[in-house]
Amino acid sequence: MQNVMPPTGVPATVVPFYQSHEGEVCAALLRDRLQWFWPDLRQQRVLGIGYTQPYLGAWRGRGALCVSAVLGRHGAALMTLQQEGGRLPPEERTCLVDAQHLPFGDEAFDRILLVHALQDEEQAVTLLRAAGRVLRDDGRMVLIVPNWFGGRLRQRGTPFAQETAFTRGSLRRVLAHAMLHVERRDEALFLPAGQGCTSLQRGQASDIAGKVLSPGLGSLRLVEVVKDVYSARPLPVAERKVWFSKMMVPVQDA
Repeated sequence: MQNVMPPTGVPATVVPFYQSHEGEVCAALLRDRLQWFWPDLRQQRVLGIGYTQPYLGAWRGRGALCVSAVLGRHGAALMTLQQEGGRLPPEERTCLVDAQHLPFGDEAFDRILLVHALQDEEQAVTLLRAAGRVLRDDGRMVLIVPNWFGGRLRQRGTPFAQETAFTRGSLRRVLAHAMLHVERRDEALFLPAGQGCTSLQRGQASDIAGKVLSPGLGSLRLVEVVKDVYSARPLPVAERKVWFSKMMVPVQDA
């Protein structure tokens, strides 16, 4: 792991942000929304892809087996976290993975969380297809991505500001290519982190007000998806009927 270096353009602020007060409040706010999606995951296996250490705490210690799959581009962040005290929870399994080859068996997990994982549409399709392979057919997946409409601008100084933002249309297109479809949506962080993440109560109040006064304008989209088990199956094609053409067009006598 000592030789892992993130490619150019990868945010180097992941660990410092989540070690700051605003980062801790931001993670707490999102953990609250994740528990709304999945309140009870006892005896279930949860995989976090990207950089999910601050968020797996939503179920850690509550009977769920949490596995953190850190993408190679965040390898330096993981190494920094270990060097600065090794604060990885002992009950959490952590490994460094490649986006194209997740080292897990088919249908190995009940739930998958992706944070700081999607770079662009092409990489997103590849990663989501790999995630779909290790997700059970009845499993569920949650993606946290910046909102295209001002999400990155409002979250300047956070890792989300340097990630690819998705519109509803572009995200729907990516999910369709990855053979997934949306079940539920939510949004969070209507104010910049410097204002909305000063305290948990302030962040919760601003998010509630934002959903009432300006729905759809949250800085982050939380999207729960499931497998589209019929997307890869070809539709039945009826055999072409030629009796009408035979009536209209004379056929040479054998």
